[in-house]
Amino acid sequence: MSLNGVTPVLEAIGKHPNRPALIFPRRAVMSFGELERESKRYQLALKSLGIGKGETILLGEAPCPELYAFVLAALAQGTAVAVIEPWMPLSKIESVVEGLRPRLFLTGPLGRAWGIRSRAIRNIPSWMSLSGLRREAEMKPADIAGSLDVKSLAADHLGLVAFTSGTTGLPKGVPRRHEYLIHQHRVLKEALHHEHHEKPELTIFTNFVFANLASARGSVVIPSSWKAQDLRWASELQGELAPETGTMGPAFLRRLVVESGFQNLRSLHVGGALTDTAIFESAFGRFRETEFLHVYGSSEAEPVAVMDAREAVNLSRESGRFQTLALGRPIEQIQLKTELSTTWVKGPHVCPMYIGKDENVAEENRLNKRIDADGSIWHAMGDRVSLKNGVLWYGGRSSQSETDFEREQQLYSALDTSKLFLHRERDGSLQLFCEGAKDKLSRIQSEIQDWNERVSIYQTEIVRDRRHRARIDRVKSREKSSFCSEKMEKT
Repeated sequence: MSLNGVTPVLEAIGKHPNRPALIFPRRAVMSFGELERESKRYQLALKSLGIGKGETILLGEAPCPELYAFVLAALAQGTAVAVIEPWMPLSKIESVVEGLRPRLFLTGPLGRAWGIRSRAIRNIPSWMSLSGLRREAEMKPADIAGSLDVKSLAADHLGLVAFTSGTTGLPKGVPRRHEYLIHQHRVLKEALHHEHHEKPELTIFTNFVFANLASARGSVVIPSSWKAQDLRWASELQGELAPETGTMGPAFLRRLVVESGFQNLRSLHVGGALTDTAIFESAFGRFRETEFLHVYGSSEAEPVAVMDAREAVNLSRESGRFQTLALGRPIEQIQLKTELSTTWVKGPHVCPMYIGKDENVAEENRLNKRIDADGSIWHAMGDRVSLKNGVLWYGGRSSQSETDFEREQQLYSALDTSKLFLHRERDGSLQLFCEGAKDKLSRIQSEIQDWNERVSIYQTEIVRDRRHRARIDRVKSREKSSFCSEKMEKT
């Protein structure tokens, strides 16, 4: 089977060359036609460096319109692109970089300062900035008059390499092969109702930008800093530039609720972390006529389940839950099975084995991947999920006991906050970390008095993950803690 994962994007370019494709705050808008022309420039630059099919580039540049043009150029000619971010721990991704053996490290000044500390990255033969690569072509306008070179590739040809967040473990290299890119676009287009919308999407998830491009839709991409001036700029967009849908996590949704403007939003897709029902309810009040979709998935399988967020909140509230634990209804392309405390998924958009050469990656594959007789991959979500009346319900991470998960949920409701978590040491002792624990101490002690075990209570600052600002980084939050009190075991 021969194909190319960028074909849907190229088809969109051919049909809508003048439609806005990439919209970044306070920058020039790039149309689909301009996207193709920029891609041709970058492809010529890559060829001048001798980088082609079957090779890999490590990408450490900040997202911008030109960056997507470069990625399109690389994927079209069969060059894989591994995307890293400066928050990633270098020691945890070195084995993936060594395994990929990139020919080029494309990065700016920040990435250079970050990458120089890694032996694997220092060994990459060429380092260059995006603007430097563009200058490499040194071409005349006539040089880009031809078509983009699009190679016919095997289905399993490597396209993109992403990384998991590492919030609950080591960041792992997730390969997105060309057949996968095509399948994921089809699944996202159907699950998120892309066929109902033509105007741009507001997004903080850069991996969704290609799905939008393949659906002939533009993306209003908010940089990771979420600056107030960027949001204000995006909120005032009009006409064909005004975003009609949005894809985001709960932290950005909470931020969006207090922003003025954005009157054209017709559908919002929220996922990436558990969402307090109160966050959704405030958003429902702010955007009364807007469709809300609750999306459940992971870096390895996106999406797994989707449902109307208003229904998800109602079901969660009826069950006495502080968070939206009704995740959604499994999409038809996904197969699920539950073993012990782990949910396994299989489907055309489920990523294959993690990549990397060290023993940690091999162990992660052994624990989290299975191969059927027909070669299809099952992936362990790492979540305890149950199916009730056709709806998936979240029951905590597989590594956490059901009892401790339910106790956390109990405290969320009692204290009216999800800024806390339980941690169980290897010796079995239980610790409670809570933001503002000193002020809530009497209420905490009242809630845990029937737990029948000793609980050490710590005051802390809850630290969120740097990628989505929604999941609790439990390691860093514990590092910021101070002992507050201890509840003794009943005798």
